[in-house]
Amino acid sequence: MYTYIENGVFKEFGVDNFSLKEQVNRKKRFSNKYKKRKEPANYEGKKYEDYLRFLSENPATPVVEMDTVYNSPHGPYIQTFLFVKKAFMIGILHTEKTSESMARGIDKLQKMLGGELFSRLFPVLLTDRGSEFEKSQMFELDASGNTRLNSFYCDAMQSSQKPHVENNHNYMRDIIPNSYPLDSLTQDKVDLMFSHIDSTPRLSLEDKSPYEVFCFFYGKGAAERLNISEIQRDDVVLKPGLIFSGRKPATP
Repeated sequence: MYTYIENGVFKEFGVDNFSLKEQVNRKKRFSNKYKKRKEPANYEGKKYEDYLRFLSENPATPVVEMDTVYNSPHGPYIQTFLFVKKAFMIGILHTEKTSESMARGIDKLQKMLGGELFSRLFPVLLTDRGSEFEKSQMFELDASGNTRLNSFYCDAMQSSQKPHVENNHNYMRDIIPNSYPLDSLTQDKVDLMFSHIDSTPRLSLEDKSPYEVFCFFYGKGAAERLNISEIQRDDVVLKPGLIFSGRKPATP
């Protein structure tokens, strides 16, 4: 069914990739050749096999998975970060989908957290080979040229190698369905959305919320620096009304 939709079989009926909750963020799985880029990315030493080798040598190192979520190819875009062992997710709003813009998102987080805490939270970054992430040095080096993290990339067309961030996007899709235009989004609304998502208890965390687990390891001050607040369980809202104020989705 995904293949039919990707090939446009149902397009005249208003069904395309942006109509599906999970498929919207996945790359096409069937293609005769990769799209050529002006500046071919160099993944030497940063491939998924290198990532697995790094983890085998440093098993206690925290990992953050990074991705991009959007409802229109014209934006806006949400750069998402998932702290794997804590299931804690944050997002940075962008108007451009470029390496330069996404690297500024990392700069922003480093400034918000401070150098020491940033290094504790972001020692390893795993992402896909999207064009907005291909300039790895922009993510790895700070403004002074010092190494601030290690970045690795999933194999081509294998975004499933970062399953935690992909699966956690389902919570986002409950609040920002594919049919909703995101042009009214602000960073404050993005932070509010993730505050509710991170306050949602998980069976995988023994009925604790990602917020509770994250704060147990890093303290509430770390969550506050990331503009994430705790929402009481009975007050958690995972519906569009949380940030859209009754706004209706776009008509296909």
